[in-house]
This record gives sequence, C-alpha cells and structure tokens, in this order.
Amino acid sequence: MYKLSLNKDNSYKYIGLSTEIPIGKSKSISIKDAKSKKNIHIAIFNISGRFYAISDSCAHQGGPLSKGFLNSDIVTCPWHGWKYSVKNGKSAHEGGDSVNSYKVKVVKGKLYVNPFPSNIDKRVSKPHDDLQ
Repeated sequence: MYKLSLNKDNSYKYIGLSTEIPIGKSKSISIKDAKSKKNIHIAIFNISGRFYAISDSCAHQGGPLSKGFLNSDIVTCPWHGWKYSVKNGKSAHEGGDSVNSYKVKVVKGKLYVNPFPSNIDKRVSKPHDDLQ
C-alpha cells in the first residue's frame, strides 16, 4: 500500500491520476469533509501541466465551474458568465465574489487535494431571491 506523507496531518485525499485531466481541461470530484461528513464538490483544472482546485459551485447560483469555459487561468461559469481564477478562486474583476480554492499535490503521477480551503470564498453581492 502506498503511504502518502505530504504534510504532518496527512489531510490530502487521493483523487485520481494526473493523466486523467488533459492540459486545458477540468474534472469534477466529490470528497467527504472529515469534520462535517458532507460532500465537498471541487473542480480540478490542468493549466499547462500544473493542477489547481476550486469549488465546483459558482457563487452566483451554483453553476458547475468544472463545465465552464477556460481561458488561460480564468474559468467562466457556463450558467451566467461569472469569472474566477482557477489558481486562487478569486473573482476575475476587482470587488467580485470568490469561491474556495484548495491545494493540489502531484506525487508519482497521482493527484491529491487538501479538503481544507487554502483561500476561503468571499461574498460581496447579495444572493438573488428565489424566482417563483
């Protein structure tokens, strides 16, 4: 059995092989939060052979960022066009909402993600009221 020792609390979770995400593409994954036992939905992006992870849910209305349009290191939500840096989850424009980002490690071709956000989302705008 392969034992991972990337940090002292061993919090990184195996999510697959680096070859499963071609350059310029993304993959959606779900992992369990150790404390709350809830699923965390994360989008993993391959930008020129480097891997980045952000929340897979857009801050606007929860659109799947893993299905978004990638231009350089900026992903555009496929639902309503909100933009985020895949490197840190921050809005592509000053003062906008951001999403959580997560650290990714590659060890011998295997991808690992830390389920504890390295950058916490920041909501600037008010959520929309439900349309009925």
